[in-house]
Amino acid sequence: MKPPVLVSERLCFHPWEAEDFPLFASLHGDPEVQHFLQMGDPPWDETYLRAKFEGFRADYAAHGWTKFKVTDRQGTFLGRAGFGWFPDTNELELGYSFKRALWGQGYATEAARALLDWIYKAKPLDHVIGFAVAEHAASRRVLEKAGMSFTGIRDVDGVPNAFYRHDRAV
Repeated sequence: MKPPVLVSERLCFHPWEAEDFPLFASLHGDPEVQHFLQMGDPPWDETYLRAKFEGFRADYAAHGWTKFKVTDRQGTFLGRAGFGWFPDTNELELGYSFKRALWGQGYATEAARALLDWIYKAKPLDHVIGFAVAEHAASRRVLEKAGMSFTGIRDVDGVPNAFYRHDRAV
């Protein structure tokens, strides 16, 4: 495994490597993890998963950011967290998904805070957005704990989502 791009108190953020696909597929194969990502849509099949995975790899190669593979300090896979381009608004979007067994342990909040600090050092952005399904209180709390401000409810693919914004400190 290559050295991490970013290290926080408990987490290491790595670009995805080709051999990581089974980890990615196992994370997104959990119906609980997928519940708020899919909102009733059919499960992601292998073709879609591979396209998503390769998209994350391409984002990193092209831009230096992605939704990174997240491990603990010992190298155990925990989930993914990082950035993606949100074409609806032409803004960089913070997102995260962790294994179900790890929910409620503060990993998503730690990841979000570390990533927001990192992105402003790495890229000349003035802000980042984040959003979560409006009824997903836990994910919304993560965005709020990371210092993001609520900006309103908007539909994404017919599902009401709560949008947030984080501005670079002046």
